[in-house]
Amino acid sequence: MQEILKGLLDLLFPPRCRICNKACSEAICPECIDSFPRVNGSICTKCGKPCHREVNTCRECAGKNIYFLLARSAGDYSGNLKEAIHQLKFRNGKKLAPYLARFAAPYIVDFIDGIDCITFVPLTKYKEAKRGYNQSKLIAEEISKIFNKPICDNLIKIKNIPEQNKLGLAERPKNVKGAFGIKSPITGNMLLIDDVFTTGSTVNECARILKKNGAQNVFVLTIARTVPTGR
Repeated sequence: MQEILKGLLDLLFPPRCRICNKACSEAICPECIDSFPRVNGSICTKCGKPCHREVNTCRECAGKNIYFLLARSAGDYSGNLKEAIHQLKFRNGKKLAPYLARFAAPYIVDFIDGIDCITFVPLTKYKEAKRGYNQSKLIAEEISKIFNKPICDNLIKIKNIPEQNKLGLAERPKNVKGAFGIKSPITGNMLLIDDVFTTGSTVNECARILKKNGAQNVFVLTIARTVPTGR
């Protein structure tokens, strides 16, 4: 009966791509996925920032205490990829998480075998309840399925802080300091998932907390990265 009803609804209201609105059986059509701006070419081997040539430490990493071993981002935070992430976060686009996870998965194949557990950047209880879900957790769960790695829901956000994207670059590390805690001690190599990498302050603070509480190494994967404006 449910299948019949679904068929009738699809006939009356055919499913459409959430990005381009074209009739499509998928939440994101193949053409829109192909249009996502990928991170290719030379990068900083530490934070994954695109560079003119491969460097071990870019100018943004130099002189900082970096607690993660390395970070990788799948795409540039622009165009249809930016729209997909925006829909995932703010327009109840939970169905987009598997597509974004599959888009990002190739960027961690070089080190995923050494990962013991996958975790994610947490939201405050209030914010997660208001949104109905944590988008980073949804992506982490999909990455977990792809690579058959366990999820470790160990990080907790213990302080409500101003949105990072509303702050200047110098303010962001101070803003997240002390914002995260841990539920229980951990061991092994962790893969930390977030949606967007800008300055890396959030994932770096999470990595600091994870290492302080037993993690051996922390690797980071984000769906996209944005170039800081220098504000």
